[in-house]
Amino acid sequence: MAKAKPGAVDAIGGYTITRRETLERLDGAYLELEHQTTGARHIHIETPDDNNGFAVFFPTPPTDSTGVAHILEHVVLAGSQRFPVRDPFFSMTRRSLATFMNALTGSDWTMYLFSTRNAKDFKNLLDVYLDATFFPKLSEDSFKQEGIRFEFEDPADPNSGLRYKGVVFNEMKGALATPGAAVDRAVGKALFPGLPYAYVSGGDPQDIPNLTWDHLKQ
Repeated sequence: MAKAKPGAVDAIGGYTITRRETLERLDGAYLELEHQTTGARHIHIETPDDNNGFAVFFPTPPTDSTGVAHILEHVVLAGSQRFPVRDPFFSMTRRSLATFMNALTGSDWTMYLFSTRNAKDFKNLLDVYLDATFFPKLSEDSFKQEGIRFEFEDPADPNSGLRYKGVVFNEMKGALATPGAAVDRAVGKALFPGLPYAYVSGGDPQDIPNLTWDHLKQ
């Protein structure tokens, strides 16, 4: 990939263009930019497609299998400074014309992404996503809801036993219940001992209860 030529336009909107390439198969162009103030890396792909997409990525290499990045992904989308409602993400799914909305936690990264064909909708979603990811409320109640908490086995009977509950906790119980998931975990531990890929980035139900609110905030 060729670097931007010195004689070309190399700055736009507070960004320095560091790389350019023509994408012939997409009838478009690839631009790689660096934010002049923060140093953040920005990749822009311009094509004639009217379905515009956006994603913001964060490096989140795990140091254990408590699922801190996965739970944080959920908690981040549970209210922000500009949008202090309980769940702006799912509120937008009912109001937006988005063709796709989601957030994903990978082996060493977390991404928040959306796409839409409507320009106004794109701006609205961009505002919600950026405020959520950079200025989240991070409430302890959301941590208990999305991560881990105790509940009575019978909510109507305070004398019944206690059990763990939580959106991510329940989600990962299902995700790790297959033979394939067991093989993936064993291979990761064998090939990458001590590295992020030896852990379950989404969270192991046996380890998720060890995650505390204070640890998540760090």
